[in-house]
Amino acid sequence: MPFQTFSKSLKKNFKKIISRIKYGDDHRLPLAYLETYSRKPSSTYELPQEIEDKPLEYYKAFPQLSKEILVAFFGSIGVRYVPEVTMYELAFKTPRRSFEDFCITFAEDEGLIDSFVLNRIIGRLRQMDGLRSEEAFDSRPVYTALENGNLEEVDRLLTEMKKSKNEKDR
Repeated sequence: MPFQTFSKSLKKNFKKIISRIKYGDDHRLPLAYLETYSRKPSSTYELPQEIEDKPLEYYKAFPQLSKEILVAFFGSIGVRYVPEVTMYELAFKTPRRSFEDFCITFAEDEGLIDSFVLNRIIGRLRQMDGLRSEEAFDSRPVYTALENGNLEEVDRLLTEMKKSKNEKDR
């Protein structure tokens, strides 16, 4: 049992080291979250491997279609909202790449995507983006804590951000 835990930890840390994906910024206000209206239950899903992605230029020509593709992807695995960061990434990624990168970064375990975890993570991201809707602030610590699976740290950061926002509003 300890070896399996060590193996999972090693795999997760290795993935972080080689990961090219960096989430969070401090220079923009968040986009609106799109609801998927999914009726699928939260469960574990495999990402399809046989789908061929078209070049980014195909998607850039139809930005609304790209958003609808993201809604379909997230809805198909029982996720209730499309994370706004995946919509932001449509400027430089295809919908499929944005979807896969987000899922793999935050909810992949042994080749399966856990949509229950994604719904919890996106719920916290919605809270964070609700706080940054009027003034941009550095969201990288929240994304880092989410990537590490540390929801307690995320909740602490969100509480801190709420206090800071309330003090500014006074």
